[in-house]
Amino acid sequence: MDEESILFGIRNLFALGNYQTVINEVSSTKSLFSPEAKLEAQVYLYRSYIAQGKYNLVINDIGSSDEPSLKAIKLLASYMSDKSSDQHVQNAINLLEEGSNRINSVVQVITATILVQACRLEDALRILHSRQRKLECSALAVQIYLQLDRLDLARNEIASVKSWAEDALLLQMMEAWVDLRIGGEKYQEAYYIYEEFAQSNTAQTVKVLNGQAVANIALGRYPEAESLLLEAQNKDNDNPETLINLITCATLTGKSQEVVHRYTSHLREVAPKHPYVQELDLKSSLFDRCASHYTVAA
Repeated sequence: MDEESILFGIRNLFALGNYQTVINEVSSTKSLFSPEAKLEAQVYLYRSYIAQGKYNLVINDIGSSDEPSLKAIKLLASYMSDKSSDQHVQNAINLLEEGSNRINSVVQVITATILVQACRLEDALRILHSRQRKLECSALAVQIYLQLDRLDLARNEIASVKSWAEDALLLQMMEAWVDLRIGGEKYQEAYYIYEEFAQSNTAQTVKVLNGQAVANIALGRYPEAESLLLEAQNKDNDNPETLINLITCATLTGKSQEVVHRYTSHLREVAPKHPYVQELDLKSSLFDRCASHYTVAA
């Protein structure tokens, strides 16, 4: 198998969230000879370890590499292991400004990812501005547009990507994200996209199971959604997105507050700074403030 075919498979495995298979493929392959192909495979290897939460492994393994792409990944691992430090964010921005790193797609997407994690969405978009024909950069831009409630810009981005990356797996995933935001008949289209992913020869991943579950929730198929989410939880008990979707599903199906509270407590434990938790705390604080203005009549 030629190098491009191997890398194509690795990219798709990573996009689907099949991180352990990426690690296994990169670790076992002996068919990558060019420095560029070896570097790209390393990039996906270390990003997969980060996705599994193995931050120290990445930090120690990369060491003092001079390669900008690997430097960026080490900074991401450092940031994910200690989100309280703003220095990691600044270090990533400084790396981006060095030499030609501003047009290095890996440095771009990793730095923008760090800024998204730090809730600096507008800054992340500015970094992704020069993203011509860089699929992962476009995918991250679409996610940011959706977080900013700019559905129009997300749709425009997808229309642009279709002109040069038609049928790419990551493009299909981007379409599913947007379909779920549009709603109506588009819910069914998103469902079909995730079903197609699920029926591929790759094992079901937490990422795909959550996508299927969200589409089912949108279509009112709560038992099917819950079954998929419990399967996802069996694969990764601490995945924040699974827990959030379980909270949603439990609420919509009228499960007891005890069940909802258990999922919420678990989420607080594994991801205390998750935007969902922060929004929940904000809403709770606002409710308590409003309630304090009223007294119960005796």
